Amino acid sequence: MNPRLPRPSLDGVLNLVDVDALLEHIDLNRQLDRIDLNALLGRLDVNQLLDRVDVDRLIERVDLDAVIDRIDVNQVVNRVDVEELVQRTEVGALIMDSTSGVAQRVLDALRSQAVGIDGFSNRVMNRVLRRDPTTLPLGPPRFEP
Repeated sequence: MNPRLPRPSLDGVLNLVDVDALLEHIDLNRQLDRIDLNALLGRLDVNQLLDRVDVDRLIERVDLDAVIDRIDVNQVVNRVDVEELVQRTEVGALIMDSTSGVAQRVLDALRSQAVGIDGFSNRVMNRVLRRDPTTLPLGPPRFEP
């Protein structure tokens, strides 16, 4: 550089250049092709980036209907181990309790019907044999050892 000439300032030179016209001559795709994205992403601190994300705002932008439409419910259900699920819950015990409860109620109903039939057959036999109901005992004799 010639010592007699004043040194130009960078701002002064840039003020003389039409930046928009300069950018029109640059092929951005060619420049982007020169960038190694893997190396660039390797330098990125993902945790620091995630700390800056507003998760609530991000979730507001998610279309849940579109996400649900993409779910294959049959595939999800096929992955469920029903036997293990029943073992981990009280469902098995509840089913057993309800089944035994139903069986107990059925037996009680059958016993009640049997007692009714027994009483009916006693009345029929007492009429056939012409027994006076007032002379009959109210129940079986007491057992006294």
